[in-house]
Order: sequence, then structure tokens, then C-alpha cells
Amino acid sequence: MVLQASIRRAEAQTSPPGKPLFQIVTQTLPLPVIGQRYNVPLKVVGGQPPYRWSLQGGALPTGLSFDSQHGVIFGRAASDREFSLVVQVADSSQSPLVVTKLLVASATAPLTVTWTAAPQVVQSNIVGAVRVSNGSKDTMDMTVIVVAVNEVGKAFALRYERLNLAPGSDSPDLKFDVFVPAGQYAVHVDAVGEVADKNAIYRDRRQQDGLVVQ
Repeated sequence: MVLQASIRRAEAQTSPPGKPLFQIVTQTLPLPVIGQRYNVPLKVVGGQPPYRWSLQGGALPTGLSFDSQHGVIFGRAASDREFSLVVQVADSSQSPLVVTKLLVASATAPLTVTWTAAPQVVQSNIVGAVRVSNGSKDTMDMTVIVVAVNEVGKAFALRYERLNLAPGSDSPDLKFDVFVPAGQYAVHVDAVGEVADKNAIYRDRRQQDGLVVQ
């Protein structure tokens, strides 16, 4: 089940030319083994260190803790069940860059969403691209929705896509370039994949905060 991240506002940010996008590059978390040492550092690229991490949703299994200074999950778990966390990281620039991501601890990630071009403001448009990956062994009936939500809660659709995604395959880059009224926006993409034969539904989400359209 997708966990909803709490939105913390930030100033509009884009990466300088030649610099990597500020993003969490950790895709999934390994499943813990009961009683065995668990030590998983989360990885981020771009931005200005040091970084400040926080948990915005979900819960760690008993026995595991989160080091918010270094972005490390550690301890000895009392359970080997799957779990999900919404993590957020901010950098140390004067107007901090902030990104949020859902991470799932599982043997394999059946569905993942990746920004291939992080959302940014170009004149009065919000521009970017996403890609969806099917890591399962089944064909998924996939629905992808990209939405921009302003500071008063009004939503604007940036991209809607419905496609069948074969096992182990990626979608093409799903680009968006849409005019929106002036305001401050959080952009999020939600992907839902259904395997009807197994009555299974998978979800993933990415979110980018603090886009300001003048």
C-alpha cells in the first residue's frame, strides 16, 4: 500500500548545468533476517552535503532504527516481513533542496517509478519525465498519473498513461510539458500495476516539492 508523505515546502530548485539531479538513488531495501545485523545506508546524489534525513511515513520493524544524520537503517530485526518507508532528505544549500521517496523492503521490487528528468519550471510550464519498471514475472496493466498540486490544494494533470508492461521491462520515458497558473507546486507521479489473474495490485510514487511558477 502506498504511504502518503507529509509535504514540507521548499524554494524552487534545479540542478546547475553539469551537476547531477538531487535525488535519492536507493531503489529498494533488502529484507531483514531475524536476529542478523542489518545496516543499509541510503544513497543520494546532487545537492550540497551534509544532508538531513527524516522518516515521513511507515514504520521500521522492531529492532531496527534510523540514523537521520547519516541516512542509515541499522539494528537487528525481530521480523523478516516486508515493510515500507517514506523517507525525505534535504541538502544544506541556502534554499534547501528537498526530495521524498517511498522505499519498499522486499525480495524484489515488482513496480518502481523513476524520474528520468526531474520536474522543473520552464517559463510557465512544469516539465519533466518519468519511467516505470515492471520487476515482476507477470504482465501488468499499468496506469500512470502525474499531477501538480498548488499551495491551496488545486490539482493539475500533467500526464496520464495506460499501458501493458511486460515482465522485466521498462516503459518509454513519459514526458510532460504543461502550462499551470502561477503558484507553488508539489509534483507527484503515482503508478498502479494490476495483475488480474493473481488479483494483485502494486503501487509506487515519487514526489518533488517546491516548484514555483511566477
